[in-house]
Amino acid sequence: MRRFLASSATKDNILFVVHSVLKSYSQVFFARNLYFALFLLVVTFFDPYMGMAGLLSVLLANGFALLLGFSRESIREGDFGFNSVLVGLGIGFYFAPNLQFFILLVVGALLSFLFTVIVSGILYKYGLPFLSIPFLIALWSLMLATRNFTTLEISQHGVYTLNELYATGDSGLVSAYRYLKEMAMPEVFRIYFNSLGAILFQFNIISGILIAIGLLIYSRIAFLFSFISFVSAYYFYLILGADINALSYNYIGFNFILSGIALGGYFLTPSKMSILWTVLLVAPLMILTSSLGSIFNDLQLSIYSLPFNIIVLSFLYTLKLRQKAGKPLLVTIQHHSPEKNVYHYLSSKGRFKDFRPIAICPPFFGQWTISQGHAGEYTHKGEWKDAWDFVITDKDGKQFKNDGKQLEDYYCYDKPVIAPADGEVVDIIDDVEDNLVGDANIQQNWGNSIVIKHGYQLYSQISHIKEGSFKVKKGDMVKKGTVLAHCGNSGRSPYPHLHFQIQTTPYIGSKTLRYPLSHYITEKGNMRNYEFFGYPKEGEHLKNIEVNTSLFWAFHFIPGKVLNYDVTDGENNWKESWEVKTDAYNNSYIKCLTTGAIAWFINDGTLFYFTDFQGSKKSLLYRFFLSSFRVMLSAEQDLLISDEIPLHLYTASPIRMLHDFVAPIMPVMKAVYQLAYEKNRKNIINETVLLISRTFLKGTAIQTKRYDFKLTIRQYRIDKMEVKSDNYSLKAKCTN
Repeated sequence: MRRFLASSATKDNILFVVHSVLKSYSQVFFARNLYFALFLLVVTFFDPYMGMAGLLSVLLANGFALLLGFSRESIREGDFGFNSVLVGLGIGFYFAPNLQFFILLVVGALLSFLFTVIVSGILYKYGLPFLSIPFLIALWSLMLATRNFTTLEISQHGVYTLNELYATGDSGLVSAYRYLKEMAMPEVFRIYFNSLGAILFQFNIISGILIAIGLLIYSRIAFLFSFISFVSAYYFYLILGADINALSYNYIGFNFILSGIALGGYFLTPSKMSILWTVLLVAPLMILTSSLGSIFNDLQLSIYSLPFNIIVLSFLYTLKLRQKAGKPLLVTIQHHSPEKNVYHYLSSKGRFKDFRPIAICPPFFGQWTISQGHAGEYTHKGEWKDAWDFVITDKDGKQFKNDGKQLEDYYCYDKPVIAPADGEVVDIIDDVEDNLVGDANIQQNWGNSIVIKHGYQLYSQISHIKEGSFKVKKGDMVKKGTVLAHCGNSGRSPYPHLHFQIQTTPYIGSKTLRYPLSHYITEKGNMRNYEFFGYPKEGEHLKNIEVNTSLFWAFHFIPGKVLNYDVTDGENNWKESWEVKTDAYNNSYIKCLTTGAIAWFINDGTLFYFTDFQGSKKSLLYRFFLSSFRVMLSAEQDLLISDEIPLHLYTASPIRMLHDFVAPIMPVMKAVYQLAYEKNRKNIINETVLLISRTFLKGTAIQTKRYDFKLTIRQYRIDKMEVKSDNYSLKAKCTN
């Protein structure tokens, strides 16, 4: 047992070191992809001494961070290492290896680590990244200091490129270099590749081409923005008559490449607007590059990535100071990939359009009708325009039975009024008599009312309540769905109805706040739709969600819960186990103990939905992620639930990779999710609910991905799962 634990710990430590090193390389390009990182690492070893210097530098910096007790997660993600990679490569480029060289390397790694801590601590207060500022300060310090060090030997890197390629022992590299050197290539492409290689102190076209290939494989959007920004700079230089050789010989063109990647697809959501700003910022970036170059030439120092740092930080800070958020959109949840950023945004734009952290539901049971909506015809005017009036109508649209002259004739009269969300009762009026039908009390406009506090500056008010019907009192804490009182006809109310509004202050009659209702079904004509968050309109029939007990408990995933499944695809049989967990930020997720896959989810008691997935797409957990992407915990008949799955989580086909190029400008492909509920089968022991869902690609004639799912909910658990595609089927049975 001890041997097993020791072996497991050794394996974890090795993986930790590998991840921390590789992600330090990929973070230079704002990526956290291990394969792309390995690609970059190999390129730096075109000169073995330089490659070794970069590798030792990152190992040293991560070692210092570990020794001083910094977050292992931050070290693992390369946060302390990527500036050290650049410092190490810089030292390896400028100096030949000897004893003094290695002393300088240790000092350089320590400086880059210390400056990373200092600069990040300062900039994080303003919500800004530290980028490559630690690298700049560390390398400039070393370069100025080494002018007084006589034992250091100056390297000849970049002077005799062929000799360096010969030193690798690969004759193919030499042949490729000669071929590319002689090949007729547009100047803009040649300078682009050279500038791309210069980011890693590789001043040859082969390195640039290989990095471009790696960047293209990792992210089509990052490659696209890097090229757009660079080409814009190239032609801007030509238009202004600036020395184009400055891009070619000084290799400062990588400032435009990094700026394009950072602003085009990493810090900003990739879009037409982010393209526009990427191009617009080329001009100030060029001016800054030229002016700073003149100053630093006098100091005999290179400006490296200084212009890129200044422009990107300035623009991001400017966006954060906006009084009103708009386009270009800052990435709110960083997925460390332009494709993931854009596809999560496109999916969320529909599913979370009017999302609010606190869900306010309709204040009644069953189905009611909106007799007056926002900016209504009668009373919802001016500062009180964002409110709703609710009544109950029959199939003919009438609000009452008989002749409608008695309050009791109205279907909504004396019906329960419920708390729209959890909160505290902060005010109640309960001494206003109900009006006769057709009369109105304009002196006591709101009639009997209740105000509930749901959060900071978030209150709801329900008015025209029946006198003496309150079940709660001021100061009571109420849960969503708690019966508060009964509908009446008090105040300015000629016929029984409920007035409902959201407001920012705790007073009855406060001006209204435009705030969406959540979790309800609308009916208008033959159309029935489920609304997550929205603003129902006059004439729509609203039905509150009635949670189904079987569905509620089947999707009630609490931390520590374990689910075991026997799975078969007709040929192979295997077992898969899941465990429900939460992370440090209290985000809930299901982890497949068999494959390591993770699916993040949210369950608010009325709606269960997934937010992200990571890991093997061959796992049963991934099929469950697709089958239950959004599940309303109410078995409503004849209701179709629709959603959009982030495209990168659904397919990695060549068609989708081509689509990546146009996704920021004109996305045409989407992954669609649809769910329907079959009739419930009830018996004495339990209730069975069948969930029928499907996923498919929309916007492409070639349907490479389509799944049909059937989930059987029985005994308050997800008892069975069936998955079918064109030439694939899978069945799973819960064994808990």
